Amino acid sequence: MKTIFAIVGSASTHSSNHHIIKHLQQEINADIHFTLFDRLKELPHFDPEESQSHPPIEIIALRQIIQEADIVLISSPEYIFSVPSGLKNLLEWCAATTVFNDKPISIITAAAQGEHAHVELQHIMRGLGAQIDEKRNLLIQGVSGKLDHSGEIWDEQLRTALKELAIQLVNRKN
Repeated sequence: MKTIFAIVGSASTHSSNHHIIKHLQQEINADIHFTLFDRLKELPHFDPEESQSHPPIEIIALRQIIQEADIVLISSPEYIFSVPSGLKNLLEWCAATTVFNDKPISIITAAAQGEHAHVELQHIMRGLGAQIDEKRNLLIQGVSGKLDHSGEIWDEQLRTALKELAIQLVNRKN
């Protein structure tokens, strides 16, 4: 069974990125194992000395899930023209490993603008050795105007883009 590990890059449980991942999860075929990670604020602060010699148990488990996933999906907002610190913290815990080497990645940046964080996150993931395919990346600008007050996506262009992304994720060859 194909596995997708989805990381919500926002610490807020009601973020647009969380709603977008949930929508994608519903679009994706039931024979795909879809795991959602939305607990960035529970991770310990990155410590380079511990990273290699004595990583915390939750970091070891997270690295293992990433290693075993067929594809990693990251949906992130843009905070102050950059990647949110919680997401950067998770990625820093993985920098001293090879868990992202040749790992297929899908990046969604959903923000007011998002251009800076979208480029930066691709840069970071390339630095970690990940495989980035533009067909699996999506920049969603003006995201708050594309969801209703309960987080449902009302914008048809966004619905179509997410449906196309779901197809790319599901049909990706292992």
